[in-house]
Amino acid sequence: MGNNEKCQPEKGPQSQSKSPIMLFFALFCMRKSLISRLISLNSAKFRTKKIFIFPSAKRTFLKLQFPRKCAIIRGNLPESCNRMAQIKNQNGIRSLIGIAVLCFSLLFGNFHAFAFVDNATLVAVSITNDTSVMPRTVVTQSWTLKNTGSSTWTPGQTGYTLNIVGQDTLGAIPLFTNANSSRYIVSAIIASGQSIAPGGQATFRMSFITPEAPGVYTDIFQLNGTANFGPLVAVQLNVQKAGSTNQYDRSRVISYANNYAGYVCNDGYFWTNGSGCAHFGAGAPVPTAYLGDDCAHFVSSCIGSQSALRGGGLPIPSRVPPTYGEPGAARLVQNVLIDGGYATEVTSLNEMSPGDVVGWNWEGDTNMNDLDHVTLYLGNGLLASHAISALDVSANSFFQSSEPHYVRHLIHIYDAPTLTMTNVGNKMILSWGTNWTGYSLYTSISLSEGATWQKVANTPARVGKSMTVTNFMNPGARFYRLVLP
Repeated sequence: MGNNEKCQPEKGPQSQSKSPIMLFFALFCMRKSLISRLISLNSAKFRTKKIFIFPSAKRTFLKLQFPRKCAIIRGNLPESCNRMAQIKNQNGIRSLIGIAVLCFSLLFGNFHAFAFVDNATLVAVSITNDTSVMPRTVVTQSWTLKNTGSSTWTPGQTGYTLNIVGQDTLGAIPLFTNANSSRYIVSAIIASGQSIAPGGQATFRMSFITPEAPGVYTDIFQLNGTANFGPLVAVQLNVQKAGSTNQYDRSRVISYANNYAGYVCNDGYFWTNGSGCAHFGAGAPVPTAYLGDDCAHFVSSCIGSQSALRGGGLPIPSRVPPTYGEPGAARLVQNVLIDGGYATEVTSLNEMSPGDVVGWNWEGDTNMNDLDHVTLYLGNGLLASHAISALDVSANSFFQSSEPHYVRHLIHIYDAPTLTMTNVGNKMILSWGTNWTGYSLYTSISLSEGATWQKVANTPARVGKSMTVTNFMNPGARFYRLVLP
């Protein structure tokens, strides 16, 4: 996105074949009713008085007589009797049509009675509800479910999946790569990669990263074939208080990306090109009529700290109100994150963590100030982005396949400020970046569990872009750390 951005708000299942055998069976069961009806129609003008059966001839003879109140005149029935026969014949036809309609409606209109049925029961989970964990912990939940329906569960993303129900609060990270860039739902696939016949069991797995703030967090999931079915299953974690918490909450970053990758960010705006945005409304489906330039706005919302819905918690400045954050990819990565002391460039995905950032240039230009695109790193080699809007796509192939001259920049965001130390004579100067606000310096003589940490009495002084504290060096070991109250 260019540097002359100007925001001008604008209002801006699978069918199954119907077996002919079932139709024949239904008609066969109704044969006697249909035959008797046909006989009554053909003899509508007559009444059967007696039926004589001759077993030797194996034939049935009908002895017929005319209605009592109708006289024979020249071999023809009177007009009144003809009218009575016509009415009876019409009623018989209507009855036969009604039977046929009922038969076909049962077979075709309500064929689900004969179709395959999806159902399941929960067998086991690897993490039980209300399990206690510490902040910033990556865990993997496994759900084992039994196929109690009559259909076979097919594997892979296009088969039977376990999909999130509602919004993500636990930073869910799938363990497979999304091959459909327009699919924006967090899901798990059958772990074995095999079809599961009725009576069989399937295991589904998903990773999660726990938030910084203590509390009980729950994500809900349900099986899906052509529609959701079976029991609601969950992962519920009780995040413990860990004393200080980092300013950057990676769990909230991933949750924001999962909840908004396919939707307009919660400020309601979407950058439609490099110099303008439109107001579509928070949570509206992401626009697809044009490519757009909403990448930096989306990443800003994920990693930032909007008042309406906090992401990771970094104080990303809003350069073009009323949209949140920095709309330019190069400015966000270079000026805000790296120059601001929040991040550094690394060389491998192995050095990246969920909630980090990936910058892209399409012309082979290695200059960070010339970035064309920025995406969010979700972990497990997966990305989320806006315009192109995508979720859980590959960090190693999704953009590279269409941009052969790409240059990729891997940007690792610090969890907390980096504390540095400099010796000047018998004094020790400790410093950290001014952009990390709210931190205090603590000290201890031990790193053992249960060690006492005391707040340093000296007030930090601002020197350029650093907060500094100067202490005299004392004999013995002493340890320091920054704490965010």
